[in-house]
Amino acid sequence: MDFGSWNICEQTVVLQGSFLLAEKLILPKTLQEASKSDWPVIEKPITTAIKEISQSNCHEWRKRAIAILWAKILSCRSMNSYADIERKWKEDVFFPVENLIPKINHTVLFELLKSLKSTNLYAELLLALPTCYWAEEVALIVNHVSDETSFEDVSFFLNVWWEVMKTSNNHQDETTLVFSSIASKFLSETTDEPCQRSKRFKPDPEQALTPADNTLAIFLEGLHKIRQYINNDKLKCRTIANLAETLCVSAFPENELEAIPIVLYLEKLGAIVYFLSTEAKNHSLSEMISEGERTLRHRGTAARFTLSLDAQKFGLNLIKDLLLQWGEELAKHMTDTEEVSYEAYRMADSLASLHKILIASGDKEMFLEEEKGDALELARCISSLQEKTPNIFLRCKLNDSDAVASIAMKIIDEKMDRHKEVCAVFASDVTWAFSSSWVGCLKRNHALFQEPDLIFTLLETVVKVVSTQGGFNMVVIRKVSGVILDLFSELSLIEKDRVLFRVLSSWGKEGLSHSLDAFTDCFQEELNTTFNQISQSVTDYSAIKAVSRVARLALLHPEAVVNKACHFAVVNHGAHVFLGKILTSLPALHFRGFENSESSLVSQCLMNTCWGKLSSAKEESQFLSLLTFLMDPSETSDTATSRLLNPEEVVKTFVLPYILDEGVYVELCLQILRKALHIHLPSETGGKHWMLLCSPFPLLLSLCKLLNSYTKYWQQSDKPFCLTLGSKELIIEIIKLICDAIIPEAEYIPDVWNKSLFWLQRKMEHLDWVVCLRLNPIFGGHFKKEVPASLFDVCKLPEDEWRALDLPEYGPGTGLLAWLECCCISDMKDQMLSLLSVNTKDPEEVNLFSKGFLVAMIQVLPSCSSEECKLLTQVVVSLLERQLLHVPYTLEYVQYMPLLNLRPFAYNLQFSILLLRVFQLLCSSSCSEWLSHEGQKHLARLYCCCMSDILEAVKKQLPGTNLQVQPEGAEADYVQEVLFIYTQVFCHVLHIMAMMPDNTCEPLYFLSLEILSLYEALRVADTSTNSLLRRANERHFLKSITQNVSNDQHRATLMQKIGKL
Repeated sequence: MDFGSWNICEQTVVLQGSFLLAEKLILPKTLQEASKSDWPVIEKPITTAIKEISQSNCHEWRKRAIAILWAKILSCRSMNSYADIERKWKEDVFFPVENLIPKINHTVLFELLKSLKSTNLYAELLLALPTCYWAEEVALIVNHVSDETSFEDVSFFLNVWWEVMKTSNNHQDETTLVFSSIASKFLSETTDEPCQRSKRFKPDPEQALTPADNTLAIFLEGLHKIRQYINNDKLKCRTIANLAETLCVSAFPENELEAIPIVLYLEKLGAIVYFLSTEAKNHSLSEMISEGERTLRHRGTAARFTLSLDAQKFGLNLIKDLLLQWGEELAKHMTDTEEVSYEAYRMADSLASLHKILIASGDKEMFLEEEKGDALELARCISSLQEKTPNIFLRCKLNDSDAVASIAMKIIDEKMDRHKEVCAVFASDVTWAFSSSWVGCLKRNHALFQEPDLIFTLLETVVKVVSTQGGFNMVVIRKVSGVILDLFSELSLIEKDRVLFRVLSSWGKEGLSHSLDAFTDCFQEELNTTFNQISQSVTDYSAIKAVSRVARLALLHPEAVVNKACHFAVVNHGAHVFLGKILTSLPALHFRGFENSESSLVSQCLMNTCWGKLSSAKEESQFLSLLTFLMDPSETSDTATSRLLNPEEVVKTFVLPYILDEGVYVELCLQILRKALHIHLPSETGGKHWMLLCSPFPLLLSLCKLLNSYTKYWQQSDKPFCLTLGSKELIIEIIKLICDAIIPEAEYIPDVWNKSLFWLQRKMEHLDWVVCLRLNPIFGGHFKKEVPASLFDVCKLPEDEWRALDLPEYGPGTGLLAWLECCCISDMKDQMLSLLSVNTKDPEEVNLFSKGFLVAMIQVLPSCSSEECKLLTQVVVSLLERQLLHVPYTLEYVQYMPLLNLRPFAYNLQFSILLLRVFQLLCSSSCSEWLSHEGQKHLARLYCCCMSDILEAVKKQLPGTNLQVQPEGAEADYVQEVLFIYTQVFCHVLHIMAMMPDNTCEPLYFLSLEILSLYEALRVADTSTNSLLRRANERHFLKSITQNVSNDQHRATLMQKIGKL
């Protein structure tokens, strides 16, 4: 640092001249020999010079002068050699100016401080010394004031004590840092024994005190020495205040003093500023607040001192004696005067704190038994004085709202101590709101209020003031509202969500609009604009910007915003993903209302704006996607498991009330339920799955009733059936998912589980037996599987697991029908195949089984879903492989005997012929009335499903996935065999098309085109010698078969494709 500017300069020359003049005035003594009685002689030139050089910058140059003089005194203590002097003029910043000033002693310094009333500067510089020298320097002051003690000496001593208590050395300025460095060097060079301690208070053997701890003990010693000279009421108040504060912060360090509540802090600050303003009219508000802050924060800074047990006991006895001695005078002083003095206020405040600590320490038994009585007696003395002066604080200027408001705003403007806490008071105090100074402060310091808690407090205050007081200028209200909303917009997304949650918790789903119209001025226009921009440019619109604007609107009217978002997400193509992300970015929208409603705000809005109003399959799809998105965890939540909609809530809102309603939304309910069941949530306490909260057993019963309705799916009815066979697969899947979810919970609630199972089993008695078997996963350990008695004729069923039912519709010869229905249950297919009993050694039995299987298949196939049809396909393939099912292959579509190896494809050909026989029966005159037109279409789709499996199996026999040209004579390429099979199945397809009613064959038509495409692609790989001849013959054959297609357009297209082969 460059300190040349205050070494040899105009100010230091003036300072030098004053001390040279003073030394002449004191002759024949020197200034180093001066005593207190000499000070009147030399006071004027020294104080005049100090005041002159500190006119422009009072505090700075006055402090520099005192630092120079104190450094001069310390330098006189060191023994300097010539070498030391040579070194010091290079290193010591004070060296040039020190040598201009005569040697002085502490007496001159103390009297100067006393005259200038600059004890605060002394305290700052004292605490800049090495800690071990604090007590030594304080002892010098005690000795000084104890000699020829005057009123001024007592006041000076008390001021020094108080300043040392409340001065902090955490933020040292330039002067203090320089003084600390130079003084440390001087003191390290002194020949005196360092760190001399006062001998009055000897520490306990187990309590080693540092010199810093001994400092306050010396003040106690000094007070004891000069107490007889304290004969002024204000001095007595200051004495008691200092002593009480010392004991509060240093005698009971184990009692952690809580920070003063911020409202009380401001009130005390207001009182201090009031007292300072009456004493010193020329101080600015900032200076007075700073001094008040030093006073109020001293307990935290003074806690660096600790009193020994002896000093503590001495201090307690001393304050007790003084209270007993001065109590009446003090009470009279506090009550008789018209206005309370600052000294009286300080004393009352300090005693109140000490009394609180004494009572608390007594309750905790922190005193020794012999000391406890003294502490309680002191507490009684304090109580006695408090009883005599009950209105002391009321008479102080503690509740001047305007003054406190001015102080608070100044603290905020200049970011003084505890300004963040003051911001909270500023935001919440309704008596300050909307004043011009309040609005100005908010605007100037908007960055300080950019915190969720403060923003919400501001909102709360504005709403409270406007709703209870009224009469405010709407222009001002809108201006303040705009400032607050701008602050909200600048928060992070998580912070915005915190504010939104508190708004919802305080004012409900209508948000601020419920209480304050000013917040919702032009709200509807802004709402429409925002969502129009989002819907028109979903891909280009900034996600962060969109979320910020939606969050701001949600603050004003959450329900209106969520309603709009839900509506736009469903009706605008592709908007559901983007709007879903926006909504999930604000987990606060999971708000459930004030009465713990089961439905959250989002689910209520979805119900109000979307449910029952979905006009197309696309809107249903977007609604389902939006629901799924909202059930996923939020990316912006504090917790990883937080989501805007819980699966439980979705099921209770959109599924349970409608699952049995035979309306258009039943299938959508099922899709929602499946989506919810696929959401994985961490297990709740006790391992309970969320499905247990959604009445799983009644829900299973409802699903089984829906499934049971499929037994009469193709029967003619005046009331149209609302579900498709695709929904049947959905119901089966959901039943399995629910069973898988709740089975693990059985061990946690065995009694409830058993009762629920028996209830469900009773309710299922009137449902189809196949539906009951679907619940075998949960029934298996409690009930036998109930099946028609005829099933026992074709299966070896163990009676300990199976029970026969006497069902009229399952008479003799229906065993295979029941068996095939069981095979359509995925969990039972393999078991049924293994339990089937057919005597392959008896040709007649095999023939009867094959014919019975064909009849059973005719009855089962029409009511199968596509998944059940696949299970049926697997059963047929298994029976053919085991040679239990006899399906002779006829040559009705063969012109000549094919000399090919068809053994690898035997089962595929047999399956195709079996399907042909099934359709021949189903399309015969005796069965033509069984199925409706839609039923015939469904059969066509199932046939295509089976044929796709057959074609896939055939293609797997080809060598490799790519159809490469095979060299002639290659072994097992099966090209000609597969071409033959393609022609056969093509003929089978056209045969069935010819048998089926008009307008039901569209799936078969497309299947035939697919077969021709496969045939055409494979023909390239046939490089045999006579391939061209075969190709011509087969083309001619296929054309002759195609001629029988009744639909002109289908026939023409097929002919055209065959012609290109």
